[in-house]
Amino acid sequence: MSTENNNEAVMGLANGNEPSMKEIRERYLRLYGGLIFDVLEHLGYPYQAVSHQMVGLTSEMKLAGPAFTVKGTMSCEKDESKRYKRLAMIKNMSFPCVEVRDAGTPFHVAIYGELSATTAQAHGAVGALIDGGTRDSSHLVKMGFPVFARYRNPVEAFGRWMMLEYQVPIRIRGELIESVIVQPGDFIFGDLDGVIVIPQSLTLQVLEECERIMNIEDVARGEFARGDDPVAVFERHKRL
Repeated sequence: MSTENNNEAVMGLANGNEPSMKEIRERYLRLYGGLIFDVLEHLGYPYQAVSHQMVGLTSEMKLAGPAFTVKGTMSCEKDESKRYKRLAMIKNMSFPCVEVRDAGTPFHVAIYGELSATTAQAHGAVGALIDGGTRDSSHLVKMGFPVFARYRNPVEAFGRWMMLEYQVPIRIRGELIESVIVQPGDFIFGDLDGVIVIPQSLTLQVLEECERIMNIEDVARGEFARGDDPVAVFERHKRL
């Protein structure tokens, strides 16, 4: 089985007539965060928004794809073998994953950068969500590679942070609760309003419900815009 097909099988979305992960990603990119949040809350998942501190390097950046998780920790070692372990990890990525790194350290260091993004992108990554710092920001922007991070600074992470494991459950800062658990394969969506973690098992259900509601909103938006009675419009569509 190819790496890409294996990723879809793990996601449980490549059987029968269900769409491929590539198609699912493309459809999610047409959505927006507020709608996804509303659908998740209606389904009983109101705590899936990550901290508003994690924002895109530009306002146009969007994230959409299954999580490839990375767990880190603080370190004072400058052990080159740890770098090789991280490089080997990248070979396990597949399209269209979003790399998600937890903070790992209370110190302000850049745990992500342009060279990490370049090699990850070459192995199928379509973006990164970093509960910490990133650097080489101008290079990342020129690449057009979506990176959402908590802050930016120039501080080298080697000797201050190291990777422990990958493709394990991690915690990242939450918006309504202290932390949000991200499981490998959970679907990550990010836009100008923030980032949301969609449980893997709900990926397709949330997408289809969002598309249904978005069609209703398009009709209601047109009616509001032409000056129809707002109460009547709301009564018809129940969207505001």
